[in-house]
Amino acid sequence: MHYVVTSTLPAEFAGRTKALLKRTRLLSEQGQLPIAIISTNYNPNYKSVYRLYYKNGYIPKQVKLMNIYDFLSKRTHEVPEIEHPPEEKGLTRYELEKNKVYRFFDNGKYVLYKNYESPGNRLKFIDIMDPHHRIRKIRKEYNLAGLCHKEIIYKQGTTYILEEIFLDESGKAYLNKTYNGTAEQKLIRIYLFQEGEAFGFKTEKEWIRHCFEQMIEKHSTVICDARFLDRPLLEMDVPKVKKILLFHNSHLNSNDVADVKSSYRYALEHLDDLDEIVVLTNKQQADLAEVVPDTQKVKVIPHSVELKNLGSSSKRENKLVFIGRLDEQKQVHHLIEAYRLKRDVLRAHPLEIYGDGDYKEQLKQQINDAGLQEQVKLMGKTATPEKIFAQAKASFLTSRFEGFGLVMIESLNNGCPVVAYDIKYGPSDLIVSGQNGLLVPPDDIYALSEAMAEAVETEFPDVRPADRFSDEQFLENWLSLLKEPRPGQPLQQIFQTGLVERVIE
Repeated sequence: MHYVVTSTLPAEFAGRTKALLKRTRLLSEQGQLPIAIISTNYNPNYKSVYRLYYKNGYIPKQVKLMNIYDFLSKRTHEVPEIEHPPEEKGLTRYELEKNKVYRFFDNGKYVLYKNYESPGNRLKFIDIMDPHHRIRKIRKEYNLAGLCHKEIIYKQGTTYILEEIFLDESGKAYLNKTYNGTAEQKLIRIYLFQEGEAFGFKTEKEWIRHCFEQMIEKHSTVICDARFLDRPLLEMDVPKVKKILLFHNSHLNSNDVADVKSSYRYALEHLDDLDEIVVLTNKQQADLAEVVPDTQKVKVIPHSVELKNLGSSSKRENKLVFIGRLDEQKQVHHLIEAYRLKRDVLRAHPLEIYGDGDYKEQLKQQINDAGLQEQVKLMGKTATPEKIFAQAKASFLTSRFEGFGLVMIESLNNGCPVVAYDIKYGPSDLIVSGQNGLLVPPDDIYALSEAMAEAVETEFPDVRPADRFSDEQFLENWLSLLKEPRPGQPLQQIFQTGLVERVIE
């Protein structure tokens, strides 16, 4: 069996999860590999996420979706839905917010608080109040089926958590997380209840390792997409498991190749416990060679696209575009300032910024302060990036760092040249300056403004990703890493027929 382990599977996702799901889909459908994805976050309503993934074709039905909490609780997601009317027998109800929030009184004492949510006016949680402090002492949380899935116990007279008690579909506790009861909310112990026994763990990573040991069988292959899970996976005591770590982002804090991020250090200090590290670019592989003794363990498999045959260039609008998160890493304020510096040259080429994030209001203020409201627009999120790229004159990437910059390959695949800071990692692997875009020195806003002006005047001759970024090459690379061909059978034949076998050591 082949497993993918990741921290979360959100309903709305960006680059890392998008890449994970696509890789899984290709390996399952075209590579015909049996695959399961294991998530480690707590989501009592994962059934709705799974349904969305299957319905939208993010992954095929044969891919098994698993979660460590659901596994431990034996959650089926198949219990009949329970309705919870707002009335409480013996208590007096006060409607604080229509059809949503209620307070309940017992002979005048405030004892209960109920909160409902849309759609369907489902019960979200109940707070049992401490009448002496007029603050909750216990919260009971309910899932979409109307089952209480978790109880939270608070330190008396405070909102500091003492315990989280996780309940299965019969209401029986299977897990207890104990905290220190302060604003720090430090986890001090996890207790797992199985078959009448209690098992204690000092850290969450120790507990996740235990879960992996129960869920992953020997002779499996595991791909880890989240650095938080490196230690649980590498310390997992299951024989003959091939362990592969995929680096989605830069492992460096700076341009110093020895300045490794703390989240990556455990993996790089325990190379003997893993089989392969997969990175997305040749530059990152070269930088890792400076700190990794066994460079044979570092492989390059970049992200991929289904290469389009664009033919003759379609009619494009004069607009310039950015698609991505509006946060510190993406440095969109550089793009706005660069546009301001060349506003006279770029006046006929409006800039559309697609995305959302913590910096949205700051960027809006920057646009207003520069008087660029008519030329630079914050467009919000988009569900159709390919359509936007297909219409634009050029796209931009101004990040401080990336692991690859998936948005660049999507832009190029739709015939849209990319102007990018030449950062670690991605742009120099994808962009040939003057051919399919322009590379700019990192953080040089003046050079970026010059490149913006050049981009609107340039007809780039070959705006497409190289063949090595095709889905076919991507799949062949991963099959080569995961599976050995039968004696005498070339890998290309395996790719064409999907005939793959488990290799037993």
